[in-house]
Amino acid sequence: MKKIILLFLTFSLFACNDGDFDVPAFEFTDTVNSCGEYILYKTNSNGTEAIVLTLSPTDLGTIEGEKSIPISTVSSVIYRIFKEGIEANYFCQDIPPATPIVVKELIAESGTINITTTANLTDGVITSYTYEISISNLLFNDTNERILFENFYFGTL
Repeated sequence: MKKIILLFLTFSLFACNDGDFDVPAFEFTDTVNSCGEYILYKTNSNGTEAIVLTLSPTDLGTIEGEKSIPISTVSSVIYRIFKEGIEANYFCQDIPPATPIVVKELIAESGTINITTTANLTDGVITSYTYEISISNLLFNDTNERILFENFYFGTL
């Protein structure tokens, strides 16, 4: 009987996962930054986490209303964790800098980017547009772990 209990305890202790997976916080500042018109990103307060939204040239338009775009190779969402905080122009460079080191990168497997376009008027003339962006059913896969957000509010540009 002692051998069975010892065997059971041994299996119980070695069956635990020590948690090599860092659970992302997904707590970003309210500011949506952009590099050009089609790369949008947000960082956390210390710049060590970022979520990057890459759009195609037709995604941000001049027609008011709602538009839904499936995540694909053209319109994508990437989440990165960095070893140190990134600089403001990190995503705007043609060649990505060698530092800071990317500790983890998750590429969205599926989801729908929802963009609501509103015209901004000055004296009855359209002067610019505001884009409210959210992502529904945002799914990241990391080997055995899945991270799903039914509704993720990206922000306003």
